[in-house]
Amino acid sequence: MPVLRLPNVDLHYEVFGSGPALLLIAATAWPGAPWKLHQVPEFSRDHQVIVFDQRGTGKSTVRSKDFSTRRLAEDAIALLDHLGVGRAIICGHSNGGRVAQLLAIEFPERVAKLILLSAGATHSSGGIPIKMCLELVEKGYERHIHDSATATGCTKEFYASNPAKVEAFLKVRMADLPPLETYLGYVIGRAESDTSSRLKDIRAPTLVMVGDDEDHGSASGETHFQFAKLLAQEIPNAKFIVLPDEGHHYPFYSPDKTNKVIREFLGAVSR
Repeated sequence: MPVLRLPNVDLHYEVFGSGPALLLIAATAWPGAPWKLHQVPEFSRDHQVIVFDQRGTGKSTVRSKDFSTRRLAEDAIALLDHLGVGRAIICGHSNGGRVAQLLAIEFPERVAKLILLSAGATHSSGGIPIKMCLELVEKGYERHIHDSATATGCTKEFYASNPAKVEAFLKVRMADLPPLETYLGYVIGRAESDTSSRLKDIRAPTLVMVGDDEDHGSASGETHFQFAKLLAQEIPNAKFIVLPDEGHHYPFYSPDKTNKVIREFLGAVSR
């Protein structure tokens, strides 16, 4: 993977295809690899798809303890600058959606279109949730990640019918887990992030997507379903799509359905 060397981080990235730039931003402390399962093959047919390991994840090394949403957004801008990309379609999943929102607010000239897949929105009081702390103590880091992803990533019915598919995906998602300190840095960064008062300033055409089974399992008590409704309400003219029978990991468990919605959005706003 090519690497962008910045003062406090070495960002590893990959670029696929050609056409309008599409930057994919992963969830909390995730590497970029899951995007390569389904979204890269689909969209690199007619887009320049950019995938990267955010600071401290995957192959990207970090020399800082700053994992704030602002810092992650600045990393993304630095990568676009490095690649000579003036404007890009920004697609963020979960915490990546927080980063995507901030890009659209702080750097509107760089965002052609905005795609928010089960993105966070408001801040959570109290830093690291007590529920998460207890699970980390009782289960350990890796089991906490695995069980949380299983509980929120899909419906119980989907897991019962597709356990091998879920476990195969989790192997990709959990490969090269960052150190616990880095993971908790990301958790604190997202807890301190709040774009809610500035969502009305977003001018890029926006797609807000969420699964209908994302109204439970949150360690902080605030769910992605609640966040999605807020985003759709506050972002001017946002398109709001609720995917039936889907949990948090629908881009990877139901890629055809997810990619079709994204394709329709991109086609509609380009006409």
